[in-house]
Amino acid sequence: MKVFVTGATGFVGRNFLEWLLRNQPDVSVTCLVRDVHKAQAQWPIAPQNVQWLAGDLLEPDSYRAALSGVNAVFHAAALVSLKNGPEFYRMNTEATRNLVAALGEGKDLQRLVFVSSISAVDRPMHEPAVDLLDEDFAPHPNTDYGKSKLLAEEVVSYSGLPYTILRPAYIYGPHPRLNSSMDRLIRDISAQTPYTRFPFPGQASGIHAQDLAAMMWLAAQHPQAENEAFFVSNPQPIPIVEAFAHIASALNVPYRPLERAPEHIRRAQHRWYHRQPDHLVLRILFENFFACNPAKWYRATGFQPTFDYSAGLNDTVRWYQAHGLL
Repeated sequence: MKVFVTGATGFVGRNFLEWLLRNQPDVSVTCLVRDVHKAQAQWPIAPQNVQWLAGDLLEPDSYRAALSGVNAVFHAAALVSLKNGPEFYRMNTEATRNLVAALGEGKDLQRLVFVSSISAVDRPMHEPAVDLLDEDFAPHPNTDYGKSKLLAEEVVSYSGLPYTILRPAYIYGPHPRLNSSMDRLIRDISAQTPYTRFPFPGQASGIHAQDLAAMMWLAAQHPQAENEAFFVSNPQPIPIVEAFAHIASALNVPYRPLERAPEHIRRAQHRWYHRQPDHLVLRILFENFFACNPAKWYRATGFQPTFDYSAGLNDTVRWYQAHGLL
């Protein structure tokens, strides 16, 4: 099988490539990278079945020829942040449009797997986040990042190519992006920053990067995944305070949430919301804003994740410690 991977030096793509080489060693892989030297530094012992192709998604001529005869494309490259700006549309939407155009009719293509985001759907900012997001929710992205991902989903779904769209929630595991939300959270809990002890009532959904990698491969193979979009995460969301506790346990630091009456928590929520009414992180901490129901994925594929939240967060912290980042 011949596959093409974008974003192989990033968080999701690198984990996918590691999973692929470990579990599908006979696959022939072409990885589109902007910096071959960076890729070679990440993989000092070059896998024999991997070709690094220097190119740019915004310049289709730099990779069009490499798409000939490809059976599966895994599009994980993205500019990721819960922020705003025109660059998101260029790097996420236009790049995806160029990739789809370069694929043409995709005569040998069995599946285009696009890694989107829960942020492509989101929720209206001024409505309470009670129910878990699922595929029946009308998209209402709150950031240019989320909007650019939703537009990229539309490019993929109207392409005429066989596709699967995956919308992961929080992703954790090895090779994280520096200054990501998970990166900052682990450092704050390690430093016992006071806010990490507040008994936030929210829940969030997440998935370990290696489980996401397995989901990406299954999405390219499973007939029930063709031309579908899925939220992907562990089967249930995790309470924020429970996630904090797992991270603290892995770090071996004391953790005891402050005892606060529900009315005190509601007053704090109202006060913080009043100061920053459109602050996404506050919505995530106090509500189920980034919590989804991935039941459609599990019904369609029968997938079973390897990592529950405890094991996955512990594995993430161990990676930080092994690489001297704490």
